[in-house]
Amino acid sequence: MKKQITIIASIAITGLLFSCGTQKFLEAYAPEESGMNIRKITDETSNSVLGCRTYAGFAGAFAASKTAGSKAERFYWSSPRLLAVSPDGTELAYLSHNNKQDNVMIRSAYSSGAATQRTFRDVNSFSWGTDNQIYFSDRSDVEHVQIGATDAHAGSIIRQLTSNNVDNDPVVSKDGSLMFFTRSDGQGQSIWSLNLKNGTLTSCARGYNPCLVPGNNDVFYCVRNNSNGMSEIWYVDFVKGKETLILSDKSKSFSNPSLSPDGRWIVIQGNGKSSINKKQNLDIFVVRTDGTNLTQLTYHPDTDCCPVFSEDGKGIYFISARANKDGYFNIWKMNFDL
Repeated sequence: MKKQITIIASIAITGLLFSCGTQKFLEAYAPEESGMNIRKITDETSNSVLGCRTYAGFAGAFAASKTAGSKAERFYWSSPRLLAVSPDGTELAYLSHNNKQDNVMIRSAYSSGAATQRTFRDVNSFSWGTDNQIYFSDRSDVEHVQIGATDAHAGSIIRQLTSNNVDNDPVVSKDGSLMFFTRSDGQGQSIWSLNLKNGTLTSCARGYNPCLVPGNNDVFYCVRNNSNGMSEIWYVDFVKGKETLILSDKSKSFSNPSLSPDGRWIVIQGNGKSSINKKQNLDIFVVRTDGTNLTQLTYHPDTDCCPVFSEDGKGIYFISARANKDGYFNIWKMNFDL
């Protein structure tokens, strides 16, 4: 059962574990999520999955930061890309922490079993290109964060694509010609493109979390933090110099946009207040690409983040700490039929 975010349900608090004055909702689903067919893909006993960090009361130089959040609710979160689906939809990639580093792991999207480590650096964010390359930000150098690429299935050779800067959020156009990424400097966050054939670098627009539109390399969706302390979704045509605000709210903020295969919807993570514990947390939302029909999909009081559409557009994968007394993250999947 999906609800427009303007509809707030009154739900009795059930299924809580009380311990040392804290409350932990251990059910797999919130009452508002009935009919969503949310199911668990990974198991924390055999898979270590990383998720987004959340903060309360953080302020700092918010407008120029890559931290998303809502000043109105004093709730903030990190926004790296931590989950990807293979081009054919049969595999998932995620980050796992081992040997004091975070690296990309790949496993089947359908069955349980072992995962294969595909990077051996210290990865901050990544994406899976249509060329079956994993593009990732490498923070092994404590002074710089560089973009690299490696084959999703074979070998350990890494191509270094950027250097001597702080670069994150790499995504590659469907035709494989351009890589877009977020560069951080003294002026804040901006989105750049790298021509993968001739090495040309182009500064495109202010923002972070670029989300590409297949078939049109002149445009993208992205996130911007405004001067009022809120994170918004924008559509940018950097060739024509046209920028359009897609999604903004007085109390909610949004990040990590991912486009549906049919190009009609954007799935995002944003802040919401749980009807169970009355606290702010991260939830999954969708909105049409014209900014209409904003709909909240998840309502669990634990973190739901990093949503991506399945290859056929009929489902959404996401990372969540739900139904876990120790707060471990797992990959989950829900149906999508709007």
